[in-house]
Amino acid sequence: MTKSIDIENIKHLRATISENIILTPVIRFKALERLFSKNTKIYTKLEFLQKTGTFKIRGALTSLIKLDSTQKKYGVCAVSAGNHAIAVAQASKILGIDSKVVMPHKSNKFRVLCCKNLGAEVVFAKDSEHAFELVNEISQKENRKLIHPFEGQDIIDGTATLGYEILTQIKNFDSVVIPIGGGGLCAGVSAVIKSYKPSIYTIGVEPEGAQSISMSIKCNHTIKLKKTNTIADSLAAPFSLPLSFQYCRDNLDDCLSVSEDQIKDAMTFLYNEMKIASEPACAVSTAAMINSLRRKLEGKTTVIIMCGSNIDWKSYSNLLQ
Repeated sequence: MTKSIDIENIKHLRATISENIILTPVIRFKALERLFSKNTKIYTKLEFLQKTGTFKIRGALTSLIKLDSTQKKYGVCAVSAGNHAIAVAQASKILGIDSKVVMPHKSNKFRVLCCKNLGAEVVFAKDSEHAFELVNEISQKENRKLIHPFEGQDIIDGTATLGYEILTQIKNFDSVVIPIGGGGLCAGVSAVIKSYKPSIYTIGVEPEGAQSISMSIKCNHTIKLKKTNTIADSLAAPFSLPLSFQYCRDNLDDCLSVSEDQIKDAMTFLYNEMKIASEPACAVSTAAMINSLRRKLEGKTTVIIMCGSNIDWKSYSNLLQ
């Protein structure tokens, strides 16, 4: 049975969390349009302007507002290279819930500081795989509710509110380009858009060094990567999980990857043309448009999602040297 989403439920959820999120703008991406024919239209959803700098606050709030009194008493925990951790810390602060986040020790210092400033306790792990093991231990030992970064219906419904917003902001479009890490964002956005209009062409984009969803779709089951290797650390999910994988499999028309050099070139393009200093994950949709999607989406009206901006200037400049 195809995984789908009820648009009315997402509309209601969007209204419920509206006080604590921003209706991020959708604008014409005319600088990118210049690389295409005159009848091509490209819009971009500037989700990096969202509170906490990414879409992650949507799923975090959706998850936390559903906790019962006992769960609120014991608090929550999360695992993340940064963006989800920041979102859970922010949502916890809003709702008055104690939070503990597990982050790989190489996580960006700016993101770590953001979590601490929001009141979360930060625990470091040696790498991403160890971080997931450690957060499960903390959840069991301390009775904390684990708020997963990309798996679970609440996370997917939360990201679907972004897709719902696009449908209210752009009435007619042919295709949508969505960044993929563990698949939570892509699951919600692609499902709500397909529920509204199945003919809209949905495209997911992963870094070449972290292709957990595309490999899962090819195998038709969840997989675990031997390693991830990408500058887009926000998208470096080491494995796929059943629910987000199923949503992506059932609602994506295409899933492709971009190289590290293509991501860097897209980051440079965004800075030069739009004065946007994006984190690498935010640039993957632009990278795909400049490269593999250039012919396929010629003459179409496309919406691309720019998903995050949590990077400090030193890290940003070092990446582009």
